[in-house]
Amino acid sequence: MELKKSPKADLENKKSYFLEIGIIVALAACIALFSWSQKERVIEVVEQEPVMAVETEMTEVTVQEDKRPPAPMKTQAVVLSDLLNVVKNDAKIEQTVNILDLDVTQDLAVDVTRFGGTYTGEGEIEEEEPVIIAETMPTFQGGDVNAFAQWCGKHIVYPPAAIDNGSQGKVTVQFVVERDGSISHVTILRGVDKLIDEEAIRVVQSAPKWKPGENRGKPVRVYVQVPINFVLQ
Repeated sequence: MELKKSPKADLENKKSYFLEIGIIVALAACIALFSWSQKERVIEVVEQEPVMAVETEMTEVTVQEDKRPPAPMKTQAVVLSDLLNVVKNDAKIEQTVNILDLDVTQDLAVDVTRFGGTYTGEGEIEEEEPVIIAETMPTFQGGDVNAFAQWCGKHIVYPPAAIDNGSQGKVTVQFVVERDGSISHVTILRGVDKLIDEEAIRVVQSAPKWKPGENRGKPVRVYVQVPINFVLQ
């Protein structure tokens, strides 16, 4: 007996239809899955710590003053004189007032008739050392050391041999104005050459007397320095 399918129960003719539906469902599922993965993507945000402005405190450096007492000096000579330019023609004299510290180590000769001094009875004279600054400073012909510088400028003769040799420079002369106004202990603290140094000493030694300095109304010995600048022009 031959078996026959019912046309309604035969699915062979609907095979292509179901295949199309399956493809459509698969595509829809893929699209849905892709869209879902895009929505579920997690964006990781790295938080950065805020940048803080750091205020740096300035440190004040304090230098402590050295309060140790200065080393004692044997003797100091004050320069209340000027810088005297000596030229071989009639040039103007440059004058400045300076105070320089000096270490005087030379022995000072004692002249009883000129300096006074105290007799000890044992053949020795106790002599007062020259001072740096007196209450009343020595004066020269009614003026100060500038007047003495002017006088030196008029009486200095530039040594011809020094001119031929081209010798020039500053000579610093130191001397003592004694109680009677005379000049003593003329020395060169800084020289140029023998000819110029000797001329500077000569003119200082030939100067007239000063009016002596005084402390408490009594004459005292006072150091004076005169820088003399020999310049060839």
